[in-house]
Amino acid sequence: MRHLRQRGLTLIELMVALAIGVLLLFAAAPQFGDMVANSRLREAGNVLYTQALFAQSEALKRNGTVRLSIDGGTIEVIDRSSGAETTLRTIELGGGVTASAAATLDFGSSGMLGADASVNLSMPGQTCSSDLRCPGLRVEGGGAIRLCGDRTGTC
Repeated sequence: MRHLRQRGLTLIELMVALAIGVLLLFAAAPQFGDMVANSRLREAGNVLYTQALFAQSEALKRNGTVRLSIDGGTIEVIDRSSGAETTLRTIELGGGVTASAAATLDFGSSGMLGADASVNLSMPGQTCSSDLRCPGLRVEGGGAIRLCGDRTGTC
């Protein structure tokens, strides 16, 4: 008589593997939360950066003043070149990300501000640190636009 080989897992082996998987998941959960928060902040920073570039290019194209306004989680690009204000874009930042303070940046017809400006992003209830990197937009008076990974302003 031939003996049949046993295939598959026993219930005990399956439960042990499941318990090890759950322990690994609980060990990784805090780092996963930081990763999600950093991802949301980075995405909001990229949105703010692209809207600043858009406002600057529109000021050059229209040969007039275009305002980038951020208040809370709302970014507006406003054409002010014709005397009346016309909203070109309104974008909401997602994931609970907001600006630390309201700011308006007026790009002139040459694409410059005239004075340095900055906008810092944060998440309510979160403290920015080396683990949670809150981005900041830096615009030099001459028109250079950078997105910094932290709030030191040194980029």
